[in-house]
Amino acid sequence: MDTLIFSQTAIFRMQQLASCVYHKTGVRHRMATQEGMLSLLKESGASSDRDIRQYYDAFVIELNKRQLDMLEARNVKMRQPFTSLMGNIRKAG
Repeated sequence: MDTLIFSQTAIFRMQQLASCVYHKTGVRHRMATQEGMLSLLKESGASSDRDIRQYYDAFVIELNKRQLDMLEARNVKMRQPFTSLMGNIRKAG
């Protein structure tokens, strides 16, 4: 199985997402492991919390088709981002 590789910006977005999920749910996800990253993406993609969904969308927008395909191959159901809600997320860089 291929290793998940993300851009620096995508990693930044995933860290923001993990922080938001922790503050909202109290659940920590280990970003040092693929299992932790996949668990975070599965749970946050299914979340109904507006803040979590915004951070999830910010992460998904940073991914290319190959990365999306690799995540779907690992049973991570990726939903389409709602880009109109992106206004409140701080820009990377």
